[in-house]
Amino acid sequence: MPVRVRYAPSPTGHLHIGGVRTALFNYLFARHHGGQFILRVEDTDLERNVPGAQEEMLDGFRWLGFTWDEGPDIGGPYGPYRCTERLEHYREALEQLVAGGWAYPCFCNPEVLEQERQEALQEGRVPRYSGRCRHLSPEDRERRLQAGEVPNWRFAVPPGRRLAFVDGVRGEMSFVSDDLGDFVIVKSNGMPTYNFQVVVDDAAMRITHVIRGEEHLSNTPRQLLIYEALGLTPPAFAHLPQVLNRDRKKLSKRDPDVQPLHVYREQGFVPEALVNFLALLGWSPGGEEEILSVDELIARFDLHRVGHSGAVFDVDKLRWMAGVYLRALPLAGLTAMVREQLDRHGVALPEGVGEDWLERVAALHQEHLACAADFLREAAGFFTPEVTWSDDARAVLREGGAEAVVRMYLELARDDEEWTAAASRARFARIQRELGVKGRRLYMPVRAAVTGQVHGPDLQETIALLPKPWAIRRLEAAVRLTTPGAAIQ
Repeated sequence: MPVRVRYAPSPTGHLHIGGVRTALFNYLFARHHGGQFILRVEDTDLERNVPGAQEEMLDGFRWLGFTWDEGPDIGGPYGPYRCTERLEHYREALEQLVAGGWAYPCFCNPEVLEQERQEALQEGRVPRYSGRCRHLSPEDRERRLQAGEVPNWRFAVPPGRRLAFVDGVRGEMSFVSDDLGDFVIVKSNGMPTYNFQVVVDDAAMRITHVIRGEEHLSNTPRQLLIYEALGLTPPAFAHLPQVLNRDRKKLSKRDPDVQPLHVYREQGFVPEALVNFLALLGWSPGGEEEILSVDELIARFDLHRVGHSGAVFDVDKLRWMAGVYLRALPLAGLTAMVREQLDRHGVALPEGVGEDWLERVAALHQEHLACAADFLREAAGFFTPEVTWSDDARAVLREGGAEAVVRMYLELARDDEEWTAAASRARFARIQRELGVKGRRLYMPVRAAVTGQVHGPDLQETIALLPKPWAIRRLEAAVRLTTPGAAIQ
């Protein structure tokens, strides 16, 4: 039987990075085995569904380079691929369970259920449904249904059962049915709950492997019971380790260090870098190599190399890896990404320059970027006439000898008709000859004056790419800082 896997997000908000990792592992597994990857939208939580969330997710996957064989946008032989369009499937399955004595109506209101829950907590028991409606007579059930009471429908969990399966990541797993309690499978509004819906749909869509986060591990015994009750063969299960934050705690959607997928896209990360990084969250390709193309990831992917323990989302490693990919971009591609960031933030090019100038500035900073949005910070001095001096830059400008260097460079720059990197090098050579300074004492005061920083890309190229009037203005202002005790401008 060919491998068929699915990723089934709920359109209740932005696509979070943990979900992307799960989708990626399913995608790599399917492609490694020459199988099929299916997208299904589980939109039965009507109150939490967010307009536009589904299309944002699909766009995000397209940006990452994922392709799917069946889904809500392209259809397929086992559709529809939105759960709210599959309600007849759930009704038929519910009727089958009721007829077989596996499901019953529950008329308990929320207040009764909450009272049961509180009593269990006070007595030190794990809260679970008492089963009171399970013991209603057929006549009582029919009478209440005829009276217009709208029930939830619960699964009748058989007592004393051991529910075992082999997890593709964790090995032998075992649960006891007595720990489950009768659980709701269809709500009073007619919508299926997750555990019921996912079984019906996975079976109908011929899913062979369910690869999902470990938070779903406790759902598996319930789903095994439903498979049994419907006379269906369950798929193979594999539960992925959690994604953890720096403190090795479960990653939260509100973690400031980890953003939804659309933010990384808006910030101009190279999508292949995210795919590479996420693939290594909980999975090892073997060996020391970490920079792997999608084709290499597909060729190597194996569930046996997925770890049991949580995988830490290391922001520094992501930025390092993203920088590797960004530095490998053709300059034209980087410039287009940089231009998008400038447009997004309303930053205009200096008067009189064009795209060729922007390409040179992008090239100057390419080695220091993890994403295109970094350019706005790293190259900020190229887009505003004034500069703000860092504390380190102010300290350099007040060192002995700095004033003479800055002042002489200013005088030479004013009179120089050529505004190129070569011309700037000639100015420094003359200062070195006449003032007898070199190295840090020669270059650092001018760098501090024109950029406001003490570190940065090639100084000669930086000066050449700055509009000359801006550079002159900064040098003039910096001269006023070279005297100890000078007023801060």
